[in-house]
Amino acid sequence: MKKYILLLSVLIPCLGLFSCKKFLEERAQTDVIPRTAESLNELLLGEGYQGGARNISLQPTLLDDDKEQTAAFLGTKGSYYVFTWQPDQEIGLGRSNLATAPWGAYYELIQICNVVLDYSDKVTGTAAEKDYITGQAHLLRAFYYFKLVNLYGKPFADSRSTPDQDLGVPLMLSSGVALEGKKRNTVKEVYQQITQDLDKGIAALERTKRAGGPYRINYLAGYFLASRVYLHMADWQKVIAAATVVLQNKPDLADLNTWGVPDHNKKPVIGVTNPETIWAFGSYNDIVSGEVDVLNYSLSADLRALYEKGDLRAGIYLNGKKSAKRGTDYTSISKTAQAFRVSEALLNRAEAYARLNKAGDAGSGQLAINDLNTLRKKRFATDAYADLVLGTADDLLQKCYAEKRREFFAEEEHRWFDLRRQGMPGISHYYYEAAGQRLRYDLLDHDPAYVLQIPSGAIKLNNKLIDNPKPAVRVGK
Repeated sequence: MKKYILLLSVLIPCLGLFSCKKFLEERAQTDVIPRTAESLNELLLGEGYQGGARNISLQPTLLDDDKEQTAAFLGTKGSYYVFTWQPDQEIGLGRSNLATAPWGAYYELIQICNVVLDYSDKVTGTAAEKDYITGQAHLLRAFYYFKLVNLYGKPFADSRSTPDQDLGVPLMLSSGVALEGKKRNTVKEVYQQITQDLDKGIAALERTKRAGGPYRINYLAGYFLASRVYLHMADWQKVIAAATVVLQNKPDLADLNTWGVPDHNKKPVIGVTNPETIWAFGSYNDIVSGEVDVLNYSLSADLRALYEKGDLRAGIYLNGKKSAKRGTDYTSISKTAQAFRVSEALLNRAEAYARLNKAGDAGSGQLAINDLNTLRKKRFATDAYADLVLGTADDLLQKCYAEKRREFFAEEEHRWFDLRRQGMPGISHYYYEAAGQRLRYDLLDHDPAYVLQIPSGAIKLNNKLIDNPKPAVRVGK
C-alpha cells in the first residue's frame, strides 16, 4: 500500500482543485499507478473502506434523541453547537474536522471507488478478479452516497419532500471529475445513482462469489443495503424482496439467552464474533474524539425506558447509562465500530409489511408481527417472552419503530435517519450551561436543522454549491 501514497496524495485535492485523470494519465508508466486487479483490490481495501480517524459518524450521534448530557462540562464545550442544533456548527467547533468530516471524508472514499472503477479495464486480471473489485467499489459508492444524501439533503419520502426538485449532493462518478464547478444533484438523482450502483455491485459480486471475509463488503451486504435504501424510498415491495434474500441466505440471529456473561471487548455486539454480522467496518475514532466533550453524554432516559421486563438487551447492549455494544480494547478481537447485522434486515422487512398493512393489505400485518416476534424470541429471557399480537395499523408501525430503536441505538446514524424519514418530529435536548443550570433546546417539527449545512470550505472552492437553509440560533429555556 505504501507505493500508492503518492497517488492518494493527488486524489484528495481532486475534490475541488483540479482534474485527477490528467495527472494519472501523465504518470501511467510509473509504478505509482496500479497495473493489476490485485493492486486495485489492495488500494480499495487500504483507502476505499471507512476507517481510520475520520470522525465520520461523531456529529450525527449528538443530533438525535438517544443521547443526553449528564453534567456540566468544565472544558471546551465543542459538543454544545451540535447537541443544541445551532447554526454555523463548523465555526462553533473551531473549524475542526468534526463538523466537516462527513462531507470531506465520504467524498475522499468515493474518489477511491471512482479510481478503481475507472482503472478496472486498464489493469491485468481475470474477469472474476475484476468483478470482485468493481462489485465492491459500486456497493461502497452506493453506501457513501446514501450517507451523504441523508445528511445534506431532505428525506426522499417525507410528505413535504419533492425529491425531483430538492437538492441532494453533487454526484462524482469519475476520478477525472472534480467537485469544483459541480452543482448539487437532486435527491432523486442521487437515489437513482445509488440504486444503479447497488444493481451493478450485487450482480458483479454474485458472479464471482469470492469470499472476502467479514471486513469486505459482499453481495449479501449489497442486498442488505438495498433493503435499507428502499425503506428510505418507501418502496415496500423492494424492501421485502431484498431483505428476504438476506434472510434466506443468512438467517442467523444471536440468541441472547445463550450469550453468557457480557464482555464488550472479547464478545462485542458490533463485531465479527457476532453471528449476525454480514459486514464489519469503520473504526472507534469515527464516533469518539477528544476534540469535544462527547464522553460527557449518556443514553437518554427516554431510550432506556423502552426496554421491557425480561429484555436481555438491557443488560448486554447497555452498561448502566452507556452503550456496551463495542469493544474499546483494541488489543482484543474487537476491531470495528459498525456492522451490517441480520436483525436489521428482519426489522426492515417487518416495517415494510407494516406499511403495506397500513395501506390496506390486511395479510401483511401478521407477517410484520411474525418478523418482530422472530427477533424478540432471541432478545427476551425465555420465561419472560410473550408473542406480540396484531392490533391497529398505527400500533403495529409504532411497534416496528420502537423495536428498531431498542436494537440499533448508537449504531451508524440509524436513529437520526429514522427520525428524518418518520416525519422529522420535534424533539428537545437539555444542556448544562453550568453546574445546576440546565436549559432546554428545541428542534422543531420539520426544522431546517434536520438537514446539515455544507462545510464553508467546500462552498469557497465551488461557487455553484448552494448551501442548505441555515437554522435559527437556539436559545435555551
